[in-house]
Amino acid sequence: MHIGDIDHLAINGNSFFHKRSPLAKGLFVLLLLFSILISFDWIPLIILYGVIIISFALARISLIKIGHLAIYPVFFSLFFVVLTARQDLGQGMIILLRALGAALSMILLITTTPYIDIFSMLSHIMPKLIIDILLMTYRSFFVLLDRMSHLLRTIKLKGGNQPGNYLFNFKTIASTLGTLLIQSFEMSERMYRIYELRGYNGAIPIDNKLKLENAMDIGMAVFGLIMAITMGVLWIR
Repeated sequence: MHIGDIDHLAINGNSFFHKRSPLAKGLFVLLLLFSILISFDWIPLIILYGVIIISFALARISLIKIGHLAIYPVFFSLFFVVLTARQDLGQGMIILLRALGAALSMILLITTTPYIDIFSMLSHIMPKLIIDILLMTYRSFFVLLDRMSHLLRTIKLKGGNQPGNYLFNFKTIASTLGTLLIQSFEMSERMYRIYELRGYNGAIPIDNKLKLENAMDIGMAVFGLIMAITMGVLWIR
């Protein structure tokens, strides 16, 4: 699954999760993440994985299609798993499951919440300039991704890809990346001029009003709080 598909899921989804307010989803995922990170036993982790599976079902998102996105954090946690497994294999597996659970929690958020809403929440705790940079970078990424796709297609049509000729292909890729880099600089300058013409004064206006809009939102936030408190009590004991 490409990053564009994630954006499509977040914007065009029509599930129970998609209809919840950004604040409700943000609080729920944050509390779920907290619960996973303080879980050091099998039973709490199994319960939390049940919550994750049910959440994805309510979001109408297939874990089979997006599960591979969680491989990256799991891969980096393998180092700690190997070190811990020498002393206690069970604890090593728990570390692995915590990393996977944390990754799936964040995937749940980004696949059910449009990026503009995520940046809107972050604007309450981060400087405006950083939020503007993130917004522009996110938009530019898709433009550059599309240009990269066109460049690669053009190279293949013109015989720029020669199977087995690794040196030639490396030179072609290097030239392509150089061209893309130059285009990215030109695009950033043009984008800034466009923003200035439209009245940009150092902050992109976004709706950053956070609120729980209905009983469902409140219920989701309360459930997340109860879950986090329960896991916190188990952790203290």
